[in-house]
Amino acid sequence: MRLLWRSLALLVALGVPAVLVAGNASAQESSAIDVMARANERYERGEYVEASQQYEALIDRGYSDATLYFNLGNSYLESGDLGRAILSYLRARELSPRDTEIRDSLELARGMTVDRVVAEGGSPVESVSHFGQRWATRNELGVAAILLWAASGAAVCALLIWRVFPLRRILRALGALATLATVTMFLLVVIMTYANPYDTTGVVTAEAVEIVSGPGPQYSEEFTLYSGAQVRVTDSRHGWLRIELPGGELQGWAPSRTLEVVGGDV
Repeated sequence: MRLLWRSLALLVALGVPAVLVAGNASAQESSAIDVMARANERYERGEYVEASQQYEALIDRGYSDATLYFNLGNSYLESGDLGRAILSYLRARELSPRDTEIRDSLELARGMTVDRVVAEGGSPVESVSHFGQRWATRNELGVAAILLWAASGAAVCALLIWRVFPLRRILRALGALATLATVTMFLLVVIMTYANPYDTTGVVTAEAVEIVSGPGPQYSEEFTLYSGAQVRVTDSRHGWLRIELPGGELQGWAPSRTLEVVGGDV
């Protein structure tokens, strides 16, 4: 039932441009709706691998929606691919951070991993960014900052126009609070943009990967990570990614094909 309601919402989202755009674009959107419907049908029939392939096809065509990634994560979880399930849930959470179903599914998948490694933290700036990403998107904070800035400006204008006003003290306090909130939200948006945790959070998608001391198979093995482990990606070199675990004590190199970064390529 959860998949049904989420899929209906996504179908509406996919269908809106089809009403507004004519010609080839309209045909493409209609095709996207068909692909989504077929993927949902395959999921309901228990054809999880085929369903995930069709959800991925939509993503490859440029669609990015929390429900789409959530459905993809469910398909991967049902097919036993923990790494890609967690990766999909993290991408869904980035787009819809307050969605409790996404959070619950992510925690469920994390509880099934071998390593139970969650890379969230790092420097103070990254910690602030992580905190902000849990509750709001950058767009939401940006809109809120603009509205608060407008409220602050309105309060200043009112104070300048009406020199004698029974509630000047209250209006002055509200204006100051709105200004402070605007600056705070603006700084948070800047931090979340330039220290986006999803740009460096990687998830192991291979069943197991040997972490070595350098960017190549000739280096010594340090430790092993298993599907679904979250790491911090700090460097990329010739098909290898330098990763570290929370705390920074354990680090090494892994083949880039064995893990994916939540926010895209490094």
